[in-house]
This record gives sequence, structure tokens and C-alpha cells, in this order.
Amino acid sequence: MSEETGLVEIPKWHQFMLPLLKVLQERGELSRNDAIEAVVQKVGLSEEQMALSQESNGKSIVRGRIGWASSYLRSAGALIGPKRGYFALGPNAQNLFGLNRPIKRADLTGFKEWQDHEASKQAKNHASSDSTADINTEDSTPEDLIEAGVKQIKEQLVSDLLDQMKEMDPHDFEGLVLDVLPAMGYGGGSRQAMQGVPRGPDGGIDGKINEDKLGLDQIYMQAKRYSENSVSSEKVQAFVGAMTSGGCRKGVFVTTSKFTADAIRFANSIRDPRLVLVDGDKLANLMIQHGVGIQTKEVIKISKIDLDFFSGGGD
Repeated sequence: MSEETGLVEIPKWHQFMLPLLKVLQERGELSRNDAIEAVVQKVGLSEEQMALSQESNGKSIVRGRIGWASSYLRSAGALIGPKRGYFALGPNAQNLFGLNRPIKRADLTGFKEWQDHEASKQAKNHASSDSTADINTEDSTPEDLIEAGVKQIKEQLVSDLLDQMKEMDPHDFEGLVLDVLPAMGYGGGSRQAMQGVPRGPDGGIDGKINEDKLGLDQIYMQAKRYSENSVSSEKVQAFVGAMTSGGCRKGVFVTTSKFTADAIRFANSIRDPRLVLVDGDKLANLMIQHGVGIQTKEVIKISKIDLDFFSGGGD
């Protein structure tokens, strides 16, 4: 039933899925920390089990596994984040309760949400020969396995960021985009250089960005927080029209979803004004790259032998 860690056994990550869903069923929406504590109580874990930590970072093994259980349930539509840092039952939770047994990873694969999530991952990794699915533990070095693990963690982080952004208020999402751009260096890296546009007939403009510290040139921004719909070429053309009527020659159109093929073709066909399209995956990766909306969870220190020290060349 459990994986051995020394002499103490700890449930595997998938064995925490049903207890997590049950505490949310019993108590309703919970903060992440409260949900984890409730799962610990429901499973009846001992202080000795809770004390076990990862050798690489000192983090709790139990809490980490509950966290992974929540991520997999979210990918299957059985758990949602109603607001930042909170858990609640998702639309597919009842189907899992109907199994009347512990939940396995294979039970998640039949849901459309899971299939869409996996299809998105496979599309991004299609051309990659070092995909985590192709890693052979017998043929791989420890460094290969670390790289594969880091890649899998990043893929999950991108998915989690997209889930959070799709649940944001549209106005808050516009503010998030106006946080990412200065982190990338626009406006001299100053949030004060970002100008939100008041609600009303703004002609499809959600923000104005000073490209330089003096504001000699501006970039217009449009942000569309969509859960499912792709951004059409008509939306992109309307944005370009608003740019040119405002005398702006550069624009950034950002969405949490995708752009249609026609929208991408249109953006690629124009040279003046210049337009950059940023879809949800690219935005999430930019947030990770520039440290917006994320925290560094841990830094793993890997040491190697100092051959110079043993060569006799030192004093």
C-alpha cells in the first residue's frame, strides 16, 4: 500500500487523491494549507511520517505528494481553484466518487480535460527527443533524470499558471500583463511606465507601454482572458485598427487561450504597424522566465569533485 522511506512508510501521491476530494466534499472550499492539514488528519498520518523530508531540499514528502495529487486532479477537472491559493471540487469529482474505491492515475485519463491537457503537452514536446516519456532510467545518467524531472515540473507549472489566469477577473488579468512587460524590461523596467486605460470606448486598447524611460515611443497592449475561445483574426484586425488610429506603430496582443490560424497569418502579414501575438503558453513561460507570479521553491546544490585540488597543483 505504501512506499518505504527508510523504516517509515508513506502513501504514494495517488493515494492522496480520494482523501483530498473527500475533505473538500465535507468542508467545501478550503485554502491550500487547510486542505493539506485536513488530508493529513483524514489519512491519520503520524508525526514520524510527517517528519520525513526530501534529502535534496528538506521539504515535507507528504505535503509534496498531496500537492502533486491536487495538480493531477486539477488537470482532470476534478478539482478547481476558485481563487488564488484555494481548492474546491471540480465538475468531474462526482465521477471519481462513483468508483467507490481509491483513485488511480488511470482513472483520470478518460476525462476530456485530462486528454486536452495531455494533447497540449504532447504537441509542445512532439519534436523533442528528450521528452520525459522517452527517458530510460537504465540508459540515462543522473543528470539526464534531473533534467527530465525539471522539465516535467516546469510543464506542470505552466499548466497551473494557465489555470489561475483563466479564473482571474479580466481587469486583473490586464494588470498581470502590465506587470509582466516591465519585468521584461519595457518602460525601463518600471511599472509606473505602464498605463492602464480607463473602462469605456477605448477602441480595443487595454494598456499603453512606454518603450523607453522618457516615453518617446509607445506600445499598445490588448489582453483577452479567455477560458476556451481562440482569438479570431477579426479581433486582431480591430486591435490593429485601434493602434493605427491612435498613431501607434507597435502592439502586443496577449491571451490566455490561443490565436486562430487566420489571426496568426494576419499578424505575420503586416510589417507596419508591427504586432506580436502572445498566447497562454508563451505568457506562462515569460512569467516563469522573468519571475512574475511564481516563487523559487527550492535550489538543489549538486557538487562534483575538484580535480585541481587532488592534482597537487595547489599550495
